[in-house]
Amino acid sequence: MKQKPALLLTFVLITTLLVTACQPATQATQPPVAPAQPTEEAMDEPMPEAVAEDEAMDESMPEDEAMEDGSGGEVMADVPEWFNIALTDVNSGETFTLADFKGQVVLVEEMAAWCVKCLAQQRELVKFHSKIGDAAISIAIDVDLNEDEDILRRHTQTHEFDWRYAVATPELVRALVDEFGTSIINPPSVPMFLIDKEGGVHLLHFGHKTTAFLTEQVQSYQ
Repeated sequence: MKQKPALLLTFVLITTLLVTACQPATQATQPPVAPAQPTEEAMDEPMPEAVAEDEAMDESMPEDEAMEDGSGGEVMADVPEWFNIALTDVNSGETFTLADFKGQVVLVEEMAAWCVKCLAQQRELVKFHSKIGDAAISIAIDVDLNEDEDILRRHTQTHEFDWRYAVATPELVRALVDEFGTSIINPPSVPMFLIDKEGGVHLLHFGHKTTAFLTEQVQSYQ
């Protein structure tokens, strides 16, 4: 009977060893892998085609050349929108716009058939054109919306004025006021502006303009 405790102890030890041997071994914790640094060979590889094209486009044209047109000159500014408003010559019936005369010097007078000062200025224009010939074009625009083409036509035929005369549209009157102020549609102030060959607009002084003054203005923009 005294051998039982020894046998029991031996059994417990053997059982413990067997259970321990059957358990899976604990895995060692692995340190995180650092991102690989690019090698010199990888840095020498060609860039993707799409990226290469984008960079080539950025470098294909210098900034200064991008501001020029196909002829190598500077791009000219657009003319004002009101240059494209259609007008009708009361004598010929021809439709025209101020934009049609780009490349020429144009004198534009705002007038009315009843305006005595306008008549004096137009008589001065007869002298002016006899002196300069075709160096400038004259256009008279009736800005009195109460007058029509018949009234303006009789005015030109009575005084034998042979340049273009047209009645302004309400749209053009609004555009002129926006551009120059209300004095531009006050005929007795004898308003007039000059359009240079590039489409630049130059308001001339109010009041009567002499042939000498108009000649000087036209010649400065030739």
